[in-house]
Amino acid sequence: MPTVPHLPPFGVKSVWIVLSTLSTGPWAIFTFVTELGAAAWYARRVRLLAELRKRRWPARRSVFFALGILSCMLAWQTGVPLYAGSVFTVHVIQHLALMLAAPICFALSAPLTLAMQTMERDRKTRTIRFLRSRPVHFLTNPVIAGAFNYGIMYWFFLDKGIAIAMPRPDLMDFVNVCFLFFGSLVWWPVSSIDYIGRRRYPYAARIGIAMAGMPFDSFLAIALLGGAAKQSIAPGMYSLASVEAGASVFWIMAGFLSGLGILSTILRWIRHEERSARRYDGKLAELKVQGNELDIRRGEEGGFVVVGPDGRFVIVGPETD
Repeated sequence: MPTVPHLPPFGVKSVWIVLSTLSTGPWAIFTFVTELGAAAWYARRVRLLAELRKRRWPARRSVFFALGILSCMLAWQTGVPLYAGSVFTVHVIQHLALMLAAPICFALSAPLTLAMQTMERDRKTRTIRFLRSRPVHFLTNPVIAGAFNYGIMYWFFLDKGIAIAMPRPDLMDFVNVCFLFFGSLVWWPVSSIDYIGRRRYPYAARIGIAMAGMPFDSFLAIALLGGAAKQSIAPGMYSLASVEAGASVFWIMAGFLSGLGILSTILRWIRHEERSARRYDGKLAELKVQGNELDIRRGEEGGFVVVGPDGRFVIVGPETD
């Protein structure tokens, strides 16, 4: 980790110094090129959808993808990776960007759904087969994904992982990629409309999965505030005061970002129910216009079976995302 001047106390000046400083190492350049490539790919797919399919991709999803790219740039292209070695709060911000902000934003941007709508049939079939394969199904299981995500986080902050990785830039870069990857595995089934694995969880289950992870963030912050940093981090790398300040920031921001992810799921659940209600009402109104009394029975997965007096029936199923 390169030696950098110590930051002044937290304030506008220190924030400006971190944001205005550019990282120019090989990893920063590689990730910058990758981020530009991903942004260009997403923009091209949005344009293809409009030109070939005559469909308009929701602008909010493009905004979320851009925010995900900006989160990665904050973690890798600004002064964050440079000052992370001397200020623990900056280090915490880097990991929050990679394991919470970027995964949530990328999940909400639904890049897989966008790709599916602009692929040729054979490539789409192969992609669907991969997304529903056993390895993907295993990794996206909430228990497995959560174990990997929080396991590496606890190892890094509480079991001297940070002391092992920080002096080795290549290992530190790998750990950061793991934070991004496993954070995405946790949040994709919760916040995204992309279909990965072999099942799509109900909205209540998605909210429960997200809320189940929040105590682990709190336990980590409490452990760091309660003295665990003396064994795992301070005073070898950071001052104890710096670790305690960073732990407080982590506790607050982790709860805030997780709350935003949960809120997005709740809002989408509300929109889903409103669309379903309009669809049900419209179908029932159409059937009633035809006259006759209708026998409406609750069907599977939230649908209705509407049976007319002549024995004919119509299934009004739940609307999918």
